[in-house]
Amino acid sequence: MYCTLFIVIVIAIFFLFLFHFRKKKIIKKIYCMPKKEKCDFLNERVAPLGYCYDCHQDIFTSTQDAWQKKYGYGSIYDRVAPFFNMIFDYKPIYFNYDGKTWLIEFWKGQYGINTGGEIGIYRADRILSPAEKKTAIFSAVDAEEYLDITMELFYRGISLGTREASHWWLTIFSMGHFADPEELSMDISIRFPDFEMRNAFMDALYLSGYNIDTINLCLYHTELSFTFTSSNPLPGLWKRLYCRYVQWKNRQFCRWYLFITRYFSNSCDKLLYLYFYLPFIFRRTLRLKRFRKKNSGKK
Repeated sequence: MYCTLFIVIVIAIFFLFLFHFRKKKIIKKIYCMPKKEKCDFLNERVAPLGYCYDCHQDIFTSTQDAWQKKYGYGSIYDRVAPFFNMIFDYKPIYFNYDGKTWLIEFWKGQYGINTGGEIGIYRADRILSPAEKKTAIFSAVDAEEYLDITMELFYRGISLGTREASHWWLTIFSMGHFADPEELSMDISIRFPDFEMRNAFMDALYLSGYNIDTINLCLYHTELSFTFTSSNPLPGLWKRLYCRYVQWKNRQFCRWYLFITRYFSNSCDKLLYLYFYLPFIFRRTLRLKRFRKKNSGKK
């Protein structure tokens, strides 16, 4: 019995040393890799998820050809988000233009282990009634309908990142950062193709509760800017308790992520460390496994 216990202890110590030296080797490898090589390597692995890594700001953002585009957006997505570890404020703006009902929506909050903000542009193929807007799934706009968008996300007044692009879904995600939605704000600027669309959106923005004095207009261009700070009304008691539970989980996951990857200071190095040393956690962090299963089921 004692001999068996001794052998088990020796084997355990052997594997502890093995993993320790393997970890040191991986850490050294990541430190020695050129920055561009690391960013390119990571982007190859996050591209199938519809995202890319911005090494200059240490943020992730969505690509124009992201797979999420074909699924559009509807209010049902906002309602079920907490069941997918997403707790955010959202502001849908519906307006009619060019014989169609449009939806431009803003989000800010916690997405698992990411603090983030989003701007999405969608439209229906006709004018919808007020009742239909709450149940319809809007299509993402086509490339010729992309709008020029600028956004900057703030946490307690500190900038987490800025993005500017012609896009249908512009995003900023800071990995390993935790925040409650009310701690975030987002400066937004949108340029429309003509004054008719800009004014239709501005009127809808005003009707949604924005003070007209807080909306800045560019007199010579079809551009307007404003700040998204509002929080959604508190849900019922049980949903509110569930949202708090989800946020508690998100905070714990952030702490574990930061502890495991404590040897590095930026998301690129942290994720590469998980990729080489703990690949199952890397897949879990980026949900690559679930994405592959979904794709394989369609083939």
